[in-house]
Amino acid sequence: QRNLLEEDSDEEEDFFLRGPSGPRFGLRNDKIRHVQNQVDEVIDVMQENITKVIERGERLDDLQDKSESLSDNATAFSNRAKQLRRQMWWRGCKMKAIMALVAVVLLLVIIVPIVLKYHT
Repeated sequence: QRNLLEEDSDEEEDFFLRGPSGPRFGLRNDKIRHVQNQVDEVIDVMQENITKVIERGERLDDLQDKSESLSDNATAFSNRAKQLRRQMWWRGCKMKAIMALVAVVLLLVIIVPIVLKYHT
């Protein structure tokens, strides 16, 4: 580019290589600067938006991981609750069976001597 600029060139080549300059491009230069400033502002806003979207994506990923973990914990809790409920049901059945057995034994202890006493 320097070589092109250093060589003799016509006005059109200067315009494309160096940009508009001189008094006849002054008003146009202001408009170009104004548009360039607006473009720069839009670029800054878009960069901020992209940064926010990336941060939001990271937060969503964290939230999804926590949600999956919570779901796994809920499933494990549910399975453990079912298992515990079955254990307690069996304990209740065992307790009822033991109480019934004790009642039968007590009845046998009471009834057998009475029956033997009247039988003889």
